[in-house]
Amino acid sequence: MSLKKILLQSLLWRGSFFFTLLLVNVFLSRYLQASGAGWVYYISNIFSFSLVVIGFSFDAGITYFASNKMIAVDKLVWFTIAWTIILAAIAMAGMFYYIHNMAKTLVLPVREYYAIALFYLAGLFITNCCTALFYAENNFFIPNCLLTCWNILFIIIIPKNTVAPELKDAAITLWQYFFVFMVQGISLLAAYIFTKRKSFRFNFPSGSELKMIFRYSFLALLANLVFFLVYRIDYLFVNNSPVCTSADLGNYIQVSKLGQMLLIIPQIIASVIFPRTASGIDREKLNQSLMVISRLFSQLFLGILLVVIVAGKWLFTGLFGETFNKMQGPFIVLIPGIFFLSVLNLLSAYFSGKGKVNVNVQGAIIALVVVVIGDYFFVPRYGIIAAAAVSTVGYAVNMAWPLFIFYKDYAVNLFDFFRWRKSDYNWLLAFFNTKNPSE
Repeated sequence: MSLKKILLQSLLWRGSFFFTLLLVNVFLSRYLQASGAGWVYYISNIFSFSLVVIGFSFDAGITYFASNKMIAVDKLVWFTIAWTIILAAIAMAGMFYYIHNMAKTLVLPVREYYAIALFYLAGLFITNCCTALFYAENNFFIPNCLLTCWNILFIIIIPKNTVAPELKDAAITLWQYFFVFMVQGISLLAAYIFTKRKSFRFNFPSGSELKMIFRYSFLALLANLVFFLVYRIDYLFVNNSPVCTSADLGNYIQVSKLGQMLLIIPQIIASVIFPRTASGIDREKLNQSLMVISRLFSQLFLGILLVVIVAGKWLFTGLFGETFNKMQGPFIVLIPGIFFLSVLNLLSAYFSGKGKVNVNVQGAIIALVVVVIGDYFFVPRYGIIAAAAVSTVGYAVNMAWPLFIFYKDYAVNLFDFFRWRKSDYNWLLAFFNTKNPSE
């Protein structure tokens, strides 16, 4: 299947999923309001960091070895199931330790913490691994159709109240929100096994294959750990800043989540670039496409910036509610950083597919140093505006390193990533010309 056709399918089906994910964010935020949504997304951030660690980035290893067919997919499925059990046990032990030794106050009953940790961590791990298996086979319809359907169901049952909910009512919705992650993971696992039912059998990876999975995933883990801290450590500084309230935290996390939503298209393209690069197909065409897409992204984000400057405050309060009235300023400051991340997503997927995860790790470490130093000195005094500014600088540094390595490997003109060209529009029109899908 051609690169163009794969990208179009990925944009269509993954785009549908991410659109419903945006709707989940909108309706949940309107129901819980800024302070409540801030708590939910802050604890989700903690869970996400835990998943990066105990999930060991095996989804990256699964994508890599499924794409180049070095390990049979049924072995990768059984490995996923086995590690999910291990992950669940570690998650429960970690939550027990947190509740009895670290928690100062508990917003929800104790049993709810165990449930949401299990649902989120185990469910999201299975989801990540199973989507990796589907994507390695260029199947974007089944996983995203299932994920979209579950999101729509949750959107339907979210209360549409316009006033802050009672704690017991909010707790029910939160339980449902985290439970969806588990249902999504199990349904994806069942769907993948069903598609392989004729050839699927119990076949666990051999010792040498396990070593390959762990070796590759460990490098991806280092990259993801540092990436996660680069992207999310600002939440910690905002949460502990003396000039920031709980509503400020909710506004800032919402800005960050919207920024992540703007990365949907780069991530969709990256999900195609990774297995495509790993398989060694269309290498030269892929290199040129990276530069064209980067130039188009710069124009897209400039347009978004102008819209937010003119109508951002009205858009944000109209979408999320009146308590999200501090989003415009940080979002304007963060948009250039989101553009840098969009280019970084493409380059990171490219180097991961080539087995050069160390390039991604090196760039992220440099960026993390910049972000931590900047947040430490500026966020306690200037709040969420400073957090957004520091993140933008950090993202620029993060992008610069893999871009430099790309330049060294292929001797391209770095300005070709950013200099606008009229021919790019012809490339875009040709890309969406479905009459010639073989290009």
